[in-house]
Amino acid sequence: MEKFYCLKCNKIFEAEGEKKEWQSSIFGHCWKLVTKCPDCGTECNEWRPKGPSSKNKKGGSCSGSCSMCSGCS
Repeated sequence: MEKFYCLKCNKIFEAEGEKKEWQSSIFGHCWKLVTKCPDCGTECNEWRPKGPSSKNKKGGSCSGSCSMCSGCS
């Protein structure tokens, strides 16, 4: 079970996610886990806790393993 967040209901809930895949012209193959809110039926993304994120030298967020920027560390 994963945690998801519904923007419409402002609610965090646990559910089984479904992998949603798409092809981005900028980033290539992308995917994320989504599910329907049990209360309103809106498609919801995984919940991500707020906290410090890694920053590349240009100030953008990055996991340090992307091929898009040369400033990752």
